[in-house]
Amino acid sequence: MASIGIAVYEERPTIISAGIQSICSRITDVEPCFVYNDEDSLLFALKNRVITVVFLVVNSPNDRHFGWIGTIRSQHDVRVLIAAVQPTRDMVFRAVKSGANGFIAADTPEQEIREAVFTMRSGHEFFSSSITSLLVSNYVEAIRSEGPSQVRDIDLLSKRELEILTMWGEGHSNANIADRLFISIRTVETHKNHIMQKLGISTTVDLLKFAIRNNLISL
Repeated sequence: MASIGIAVYEERPTIISAGIQSICSRITDVEPCFVYNDEDSLLFALKNRVITVVFLVVNSPNDRHFGWIGTIRSQHDVRVLIAAVQPTRDMVFRAVKSGANGFIAADTPEQEIREAVFTMRSGHEFFSSSITSLLVSNYVEAIRSEGPSQVRDIDLLSKRELEILTMWGEGHSNANIADRLFISIRTVETHKNHIMQKLGISTTVDLLKFAIRNNLISL
């Protein structure tokens, strides 16, 4: 598989962008990862390098760069992942509406950042566990107040896929699932991709909603 090009953008570089750069540089198959602090430099890199993922660090709910996401994606074949210092539900919604492909908190663990890179390379959206919890909390309250509702056919999934989905929904990382089931991390990622394809789901948030509605996760 082709190597992964990654760029990190933060208008005033801090330890956040430096940390993301350091983590990404240690990932197998990733080309040299650079931090950019002005729009022209990033746009020049996007034109002259093969970049798969752009980590866009935002520092406030009113960060002007939310409006820049659509421009980047319309002009370049790239996926944009937001890294927020103090994420809120409204920030996540604004980012998604602007065209972002995923969202993580600035303190997201290294393993999840690695998972984000490979998930986005596979063409899927990615939301870190803390962001997913933030988005799902209101959803949980809503379905508790609802009556019974029709859900997708859980019989579409194999026993191993249900096992992996349940463990993931309970908060286990891909690496932890792989260790517990004595399989490779790549195999776990493949199973998760197959699950999403079978269910017609494109985001991890919707996948978690499916698990909740089908009582695969205890609340």
